[in-house]
Amino acid sequence: MSELTKEQKTLLQWMHTGRTFKICSDYGPMKGDVQPKSRLPVRVFSGTVDKLYQAGLITFAPVNFFGLRWDEFSLTARGRNAL
Repeated sequence: MSELTKEQKTLLQWMHTGRTFKICSDYGPMKGDVQPKSRLPVRVFSGTVDKLYQAGLITFAPVNFFGLRWDEFSLTARGRNAL
């Protein structure tokens, strides 16, 4: 696994307490939006999510949120051990 950036480590530490975030994956004006915007410790970019997911540090489950499909990301056991 390649080295994580400071922001990626910060996001993983934030998620370590059981927190999750959602990204809208439905087609429409909200596609790509992130929830919760105000409580995330860093700005989340798609490249960050892709890298953490491909490394097996986070996983997602599709959920219905505000009537749209969102992907809810959570920390994996491998992600907890990476800290």
